[in-house]
Order: sequence, then structure tokens, then C-alpha cells
Amino acid sequence: MNKKIVIVGGGTAGWMTAAYLAKYHGSENVTVVESATVPKIGVGESVTPHVRDFFEEIDMGETDWMKETGAIHKYANKFVDWCGADDESYFSFNYTTPAKNLYKDISKNVSNNDFSKNTTQARTIDILSHFLHNNNTYDRFDQYFCPQFHYMENNVSPYNNNTAVLNQAHSYAHHINAELIGTYIKTKVAPNITNIIGNVVKVNVHEEDISSIELDNRSIITADWFIDCTGFSKILVNALDWKTKAYDHPIDSAWVCQTDYSNPESEMVNYTQSIAEPYGWRFNIGLYHRAGNGYCFSSQHVSDEDAKEHFLKQIKTPKNEPRLIKWKPERLETFAKGNCAAVGLTCGFVEPLEANALYTIVTSIRRLHEVLNENDYKSYNNKMAHTIDDIANFILVHYTLSPRTDTKFWTDMQAIGEANDHTSLVIDKIYDEKNSMLGAITGYTMFPDYMWAQLASHWNIDFDVRNKSSDADKTLAKMHFDFNNNKHKYISSLCENNYAWLKSNIFGNVPSKEWKPSSE
Repeated sequence: MNKKIVIVGGGTAGWMTAAYLAKYHGSENVTVVESATVPKIGVGESVTPHVRDFFEEIDMGETDWMKETGAIHKYANKFVDWCGADDESYFSFNYTTPAKNLYKDISKNVSNNDFSKNTTQARTIDILSHFLHNNNTYDRFDQYFCPQFHYMENNVSPYNNNTAVLNQAHSYAHHINAELIGTYIKTKVAPNITNIIGNVVKVNVHEEDISSIELDNRSIITADWFIDCTGFSKILVNALDWKTKAYDHPIDSAWVCQTDYSNPESEMVNYTQSIAEPYGWRFNIGLYHRAGNGYCFSSQHVSDEDAKEHFLKQIKTPKNEPRLIKWKPERLETFAKGNCAAVGLTCGFVEPLEANALYTIVTSIRRLHEVLNENDYKSYNNKMAHTIDDIANFILVHYTLSPRTDTKFWTDMQAIGEANDHTSLVIDKIYDEKNSMLGAITGYTMFPDYMWAQLASHWNIDFDVRNKSSDADKTLAKMHFDFNNNKHKYISSLCENNYAWLKSNIFGNVPSKEWKPSSE
């Protein structure tokens, strides 16, 4: 039976939800109620490959949506100064550990043919022993594990002669303008979806259901299902009095603004820059025509104005007056109940670190679709609770296990880590059997075992290697990684500069300073 679905909120989450549900439930059954007065942030956003996969599923061609929205490629997150001043480390969480290659010549018990059929079932953490045994040779985890390393070092495109240089489906992600993506979906992907412009002024509730919503134009809208995509506003779920769970996380504010490129060949880099600061961290996320900048900070440790002053000293002349964003690090206790469900930031938000916002949107949409025609939403509620809690834990240990002690913010974060034994938390996550690559692919976690292990390695956390390696295995592993390191070093030297490739292959040879999206 077809259900009438009303989505409240016309931003990125709203239009992504609308396009996905329209594909599987019919566009005639989907309506988006969109406010014309919601302010835009407009700084750009770092995403994971899950987002690109989602776009492909709703029939969005990569080249097309990149060209229309100013999106660029991204290999990984580059973390700077998280261990103190002048500590520049990629922490480069490449989006797939090339497990097949890692095991190809070093596993005694898995044949090449068998392994090629069961790549995702392998425990990527098992090969960490090889890194630990050879860490005098490879002093950087990312260089050892991550084929993207040299491509980031040289700032080159993931394509050479329009061929993917890494030959991996998830070897890169993107920087996108979230608002422009929403507009693109609305106009190019889902033009047949009913779109109503208006602000919700009243939510009529009957027991645990929403009976109707009333808009400021006096229209009354009914539906079988209401989906809250209003982000921090939580218009529908607040009317239903759904409870929230707060996180012990002090980052609750951000100053954001845009800057221009002086030299796009060098400044338009193929990674997200996450730079530790005295009271939080600062990001630089490049788009084709400009860069987005932000200082995410703890309002418990520094005033808004002092944070703004520090932020402006770190960046070039901004294109616009910095805008202050506030939020509560929290999640809902319930994500679907009665005839209402939450999607995206309405579900919960900790902070922007680790490109988790659009991942949460994509994950919640897929899961909601799975249970939309059921009456038992226990699975959706349990999975979303686990996902956001997992994100919160992973983000928090970036701070609590850092050795920085230059401000009270960092010492307070260390105290939180000690009080909650975050060292043990990291080790437990490394050896959680569900935290495999298969768990990541199937949506159990955003952060599989090797990502926790990478943190442990950088923070000098000792943990037991459960699968010991023979001397022969270690020798073969070193030979293998030496080969791959040299291979990618050489290939990356042949690739075109990131900006140059984007200009000629995506943006029709229009220079970045001249390109402008039609809807911006």
C-alpha cells in the first residue's frame, strides 16, 4: 500500500530523503515542506564515499553534480598539531584499507582466489602486527597503510588520463556545498516531487501520532508518515516531546566564513585540513570556487568574541562576515515512533569533526526506507542510537587522548579521557568483532577497526597483537609494502595537479575565480 509521505525541511537532508523515497515509493507519494527563511551556512562540507554511493543510487552522475555544485575530490583528513605545535600528521583514514593487497602474499591460511571472494570478511586489524613489527622502517601509519599518501603529498588528481589511479571504488570522497547539493536534487533529480513553501506554525498531535501540520499560509497538511528533516530545530519531534541524550563533549560552537584562493594550484588541496587550536580545532574545506573555513570551539573555555578574534588571525581576508553557529552535542533517544521519524541532524549531532554529518543523513535515510512499511521500528531506533554513539566516542578520543596541555581545554579533555578510561575504549573498539570492514560496509559502524588502530598508533597506545606473524610473514609484508610505496610514489609523480585536472575535466576550463554556481 502506498503511503503519503510528508518531509518537513527542504535542506540537504530533506531533498536527499525525498529523492531516495521517491525512487522506491513513487514521487507522487512524497511532499517536501520547505521554509523560505532558513539561513544558509555556505561553507562547504567534507564527506565520505558513502555519500557518492548514495548519489549514484538516486541516479546522480558524479561529473554532473560536481560541475553544478563546485565540488572537488578529497582523499582523506589531514590532522595538524593534534599532538602539539608543528605536529603535522595525515591521520589519513583512507576509505578502504586495500585488504586484498595486504593479504595477498603474507597470509598462510587464505588463498588469493578465496580471499578475492571474501575481502570484506577479513579482519583488517590482523595485519597491524606487520606495521608494529616494522615501525622503524615506516614511521607513519598512513604511509604504510594508505596508497593515497603520495597523492596527497603531491596534491594530484585521483585520475590520470581519466583512469582511476588507485583502482578502488572508495579511494576518494569529496568536498561539497551541501546547500547547492540540495538545490541540485530539487531541480535536476526530483523535479516531480510536490514542493510546498511555508513555515510550520503548529503541529497537531493525537496520542503518539501527528494528525496534521499547519503552515503560516493557513494550509493544513495531513499524511501517513511525517519525516523531520529540520536539523537542530527538531520541529516535529519537539512537538511530540521526544527526549534527548546529551554527550559529555564541550565543542558546541563554531565561527564560519568563506575565503578566496590566491593560488588555486597550491591552495586547492585534495584533503580536508583539521587543525588543532587552543580551544578546539579549525577546518579548511576547499570547493572549486572558494574555501570554507571554521573554528569549532568550546564555549565553556573561551568566549565567542575571543574565539572570533583568534579565528580571524588564522585565515586570509574573509569573503563574508564570520557567522556564529551554536548547537547541543546530543542525540534523540527515539528516532521513529508512531507515524513520525527523524532523519539526519534531527537524529543527533556531536560536532563536524570526521565528516560525519552527511554520513548520518545517508545512513538514516537507508535505514528508514528499510522499515517504513513496518510497524516495529526497534531496529531503526537501535541502529541509529549505536551509530551516533559510535561517532561521539570516536570524535571524543581525538581530544581526550591527545598529549596537548597548552590550555585548560586540552587538560580538561585529558581528564575526561582518564575518568572514562578512553585507552581501554580504543582497544575494545579495535577488537570488536563487528568493527570489521564488513561492519563498515553494512552500516554497523562508520569507523572500522583499522581507524581506531590508527588513532592508537598515533597516540602511542600499546595493545596486544592477537595474530602474531612469523619472520617469513614479516619479511614478505615489508617487501610488499616497499613495492606498493614505490609504485604509488611513482604513479603520483605522473598525475596532474588537482586544480588543473578539475578545471579541464569537470569545470570546462573555467578558472576557479570566474566560476560561479547559478543558484548561489
